[in-house]
Amino acid sequence: MRELGKVVAQIPARAGSKRVKAKNLRLIAGMPLLSYSILAAKNAVSIESVYVNSDSTNMLELAESMGVHGFKRDPILASDTATGDQFTADFIEKIEPDTLVMINPVCPLVSTEQIEAAILAFRNSDCDTLITCESTQMQTFCGGVAVNIDPEEQLRPTQENPKVKILNWAVTIWDAKSFMQNYREKGYAYIGKNRLLHDIAPISGIKISNAEDFKMCEMILLGQQLRTNKVDSTAYWEPESKL
Repeated sequence: MRELGKVVAQIPARAGSKRVKAKNLRLIAGMPLLSYSILAAKNAVSIESVYVNSDSTNMLELAESMGVHGFKRDPILASDTATGDQFTADFIEKIEPDTLVMINPVCPLVSTEQIEAAILAFRNSDCDTLITCESTQMQTFCGGVAVNIDPEEQLRPTQENPKVKILNWAVTIWDAKSFMQNYREKGYAYIGKNRLLHDIAPISGIKISNAEDFKMCEMILLGQQLRTNKVDSTAYWEPESKL
């Protein structure tokens, strides 16, 4: 088990949003979307400090009102053409973490426990980059080409197909030194060299990109709020007893 040094969380939340106006500040189940990632990161004991990386004054004020740091991003690094590599390298250079945990603000269903599990998986590995994902054994095509099945053979049971991993980027963890080395050598480092794809529950990786996503996630969040206990309420339909 390796030492992670100074563990810092970054929540990138720029002001610009084309499909949903100011979506990081839009209320969902009674709270701003951005606040869910702040709370999840803030409650993770493995994280020493949490920063909201934004060009928006309102988002930075929200961060500080919730007891985390605001990191004022240069407007150039918040443009439509700026890359995640660029603003992450800028953040690493100025804050100097040893391990950087990025929490995606548009994935409000990610929990503190899942963040902690990802950090533990990173600690127990030799990877330089951990990216959360969802695995599926459903029949998968890309560009019309079969990925995990052979169309010239009879279909096998789904559970026999090789797993395909779909990145959701709900949580990403980098060794900061390796990130900067890759960035300086190649001009990019987001995907890493020695990466660990870490599965989380599919529901936790749901990403809000449009108005319909807001509605779906809000229903899930409201349902979670209505749960008053953790008693297993699993039940099945049974036919009525015959008289």
